[in-house]
Amino acid sequence: MNVDGATLTSSLHGNHVIVSVGGEIDVFNAARLIALVEAAVPTDAHGAVLDLTGVGFLDSTAIRKLFALTSRLRERRQHVRVVTPCGSTVLRTLELVQFGRAAPMHASLEEALAELG
Repeated sequence: MNVDGATLTSSLHGNHVIVSVGGEIDVFNAARLIALVEAAVPTDAHGAVLDLTGVGFLDSTAIRKLFALTSRLRERRQHVRVVTPCGSTVLRTLELVQFGRAAPMHASLEEALAELG
């Protein structure tokens, strides 16, 4: 699915949902994109992995929306993991805002799924 310069796909992996995002997440698409991410995670899923491997840029609006998303999923008692490759601009940005307090970050999809169990 294309959302104003970003792409979104989702798939089931056992009791977990993998949502992969690509492109840029910014003030123009963050609200719609994050709403679609949340909608892709059914309430009966045990957890979600948000794969940001394909994201090249996040602005402050996107970061606020990601914090809010992880909070809502935790309220639904769902585990959340985020995938950001080592050395990426997105990883550095999320480290600067201490996003790891909201959801554990992993270098690979396999690592995130292994932690979810």
